Amino acid sequence: MPVRKIKKNYRSVTGVFYSHKNNQHIAFESTLERDFFLLLEFDSMVDAYEEQPIELQYFYLNKKIRYTPDCIVHYINPNKPPCIYEIKYSDEIKDKKVFLKQKFDQIEQYLYDNDMDFKLFTELDIRTQRLENIKYLYKFASIDKNEAYIERIENLFKGEENLTFLELLKKCSEDKYEQATFTPYIWNMIYLRLLYVDMDQVITNNSVLRLNHGND
Repeated sequence: MPVRKIKKNYRSVTGVFYSHKNNQHIAFESTLERDFFLLLEFDSMVDAYEEQPIELQYFYLNKKIRYTPDCIVHYINPNKPPCIYEIKYSDEIKDKKVFLKQKFDQIEQYLYDNDMDFKLFTELDIRTQRLENIKYLYKFASIDKNEAYIERIENLFKGEENLTFLELLKKCSEDKYEQATFTPYIWNMIYLRLLYVDMDQVITNNSVLRLNHGND
């Protein structure tokens, strides 16, 4: 449970969005935080995450200052320690370089001593083509899982290692109206990682799909 409630901020966009991975609403203090959370939603290595998770302290100019990090991430691999993430714009890091270095050096050492990792992410790490693809796929995250559609689509890959999105649609049906009923389920299967596509490239009708056998 977050240790600090996120308040409305007139200098940046705050809000909440529904996390399917956590099965609850997650609050964000900026659109950059929201975008980072979307990356976590699609990361198969991430088990769960939480915003504003703990309160820490550091010293600056001989003063003790409270600090609440942006997010903690827990991983499926039990041997991988939880990681505290701080989300900042790169311009802010440049403007406050000396202060932030002193602050985060202390925080990182404390977390290391307590079996946690620390990472600092900026918009350069977050706002990528992968994010744009995830934003689109997330629209189909709420579709009820339909085993009949999934089985039929999976069977179309028998004897086919790869199919483009358009080739798969044509195998589903030659009728454009029927194709329209399959399309959201294909997107949903990509979101669920039942189908693999290169998420670092723009997804088009010519994007290559393949069944995900748990290696991707």
